[in-house]
Amino acid sequence: MRQRSPFLYMVLGLSLAAFNLFLADYFRGIEDQLPSVAFNTPDWFFIAKPVYNWGGFFVDGSAPTLHRLPTVVFLIWLSILLTRYLKTQRSFIQSASAAILLGGVGGLTLDILAFGSVCDWLGFHVPNASIFSQLNLSDLMILLAAPVAAIVCPQKIWLRFICFAAAFLVIAANSYYHVVALSHWVTSAY
Repeated sequence: MRQRSPFLYMVLGLSLAAFNLFLADYFRGIEDQLPSVAFNTPDWFFIAKPVYNWGGFFVDGSAPTLHRLPTVVFLIWLSILLTRYLKTQRSFIQSASAAILLGGVGGLTLDILAFGSVCDWLGFHVPNASIFSQLNLSDLMILLAAPVAAIVCPQKIWLRFICFAAAFLVIAANSYYHVVALSHWVTSAY
């Protein structure tokens, strides 16, 4: 079986990041044409007027503060690390998960560096419930690829444990911010 060049996976990851930046720019541009969040929608997924956050994992994303700086530095560092990781020949699952993770992390990084905030335009709603959230393509890539990359990419078992714990913390923080915090806001609005 012929192995693919590591360059292709790096290009895939960077292309996914650039595509997320394109979508962020696109949805920022048509913001006035999109509906606000509809709490009574029967759809699981919908496109709505963007909301913006400033990229903080464990802090409220409602305004830019100095507390976001560690997150931005971490995103830049992780984007560089993943790009360097993809320069070497790896197995398909290692390369694919790292490329998708680079697309997600790089997309958030580019969005923050280009616009100062992350544009969340893809809505998620649990029908007949007050739970809803808005996220973007980069969030989905990170939520899918981070646990897989954490398990298959590091060589040492102890490093896999640390990476998986970090991936779990980021996913938990993302889930809390996007689902639990917003559902509390929705129930208090009624």
